[in-house]
Amino acid sequence: MNDNQNRTTHHYLIAQCIFWGSYGVLNLIFMSLWGAALSPFLTMLFIALSIILGLITHGFRYLYKTYTYNWTLLKVSLHLIWLIPLAALTAQTILFAFILALTTLFPAAAVGSQPTSAGGMIGFAINYCILLGLWCTIYLLRAEFQKRRNSEIAHWQLQAQLKENELQFLRSQINSHFLFNAINNLRSLVKEDAEQAREGLANLSVLLRGLLHNDGQQLVSLREEMEWVRGYLSLEALQFENRLSTTIDVDENLLTAKLPPLILQTLVENAIKHGIAARRAGGRLTITIKRSTPTHWQIKVINPLPEFQSTHQGNKIGLRNARERLAIAFGEQASLNLDIAEQVTATVEIPL
Repeated sequence: MNDNQNRTTHHYLIAQCIFWGSYGVLNLIFMSLWGAALSPFLTMLFIALSIILGLITHGFRYLYKTYTYNWTLLKVSLHLIWLIPLAALTAQTILFAFILALTTLFPAAAVGSQPTSAGGMIGFAINYCILLGLWCTIYLLRAEFQKRRNSEIAHWQLQAQLKENELQFLRSQINSHFLFNAINNLRSLVKEDAEQAREGLANLSVLLRGLLHNDGQQLVSLREEMEWVRGYLSLEALQFENRLSTTIDVDENLLTAKLPPLILQTLVENAIKHGIAARRAGGRLTITIKRSTPTHWQIKVINPLPEFQSTHQGNKIGLRNARERLAIAFGEQASLNLDIAEQVTATVEIPL
């Protein structure tokens, strides 16, 4: 039994003692107000009654948790319609047997007590039905509330786990896509320039260490992301040489801002593969990062339009996954838009 179950059981036992203890005390008070002498016989009688009713409700709880916990509230209530009167008659029968036992064993203690008539027994049984019904109502309302709360907690835990699994799947796709492209670029350099290929492998090693070190994180700092992007641009510069130039303008105050990993790198890779690589003379890649509103900051990646159809058509998995990972991390507060006019501009809005 875990701590939560222990606390629930502890609270239940306290509630049982308070409910039926209060009932016994109120019986004694009412008898005193009606002018009856509070003899030891009556005191024992009311204590026994509280214990009997407490044991019956404890049995109700056992039946509910063992056999009917997954029933609907309506189905449980329909069964209580016959179970409560049966339990009340059982309580009255046990109490009557207890009275007979006391009067037989201790006749002197029962002197002055009135014999119980059939009408009186029925009246007491109706009283017990009301009390048992009140207890069952309180307990069922509390149990149903707890069931709904546990169900809601389980639902959101499942949703969180699904989102985490989805995020891990998306990241695995992005990492595989990036790694394939980087290795492919280095392979093309091995025969052309072995020195540059070695330098590229060193950059790739540093980059991969950073990626693996931060694997599993939903958010990273812009500072880390910029390190990966600069490493990636170094690898691409080995292949494109003078055909690739870059301008990077970053607000230093935003270096601690958080974003999903590889978002910026995905935009940069997309701009190079589908823009600059599709131009004979290459082009300039511009990265601008600044605050756009008091509550949001903005990433802009700008590249020239392609002159011819890119050999790296792909299936737009990078942008699609970037949008999905932004949605997982920030919901509707973040966005990624691609504007194609005189040049191609990818804009990401992220909440601070």
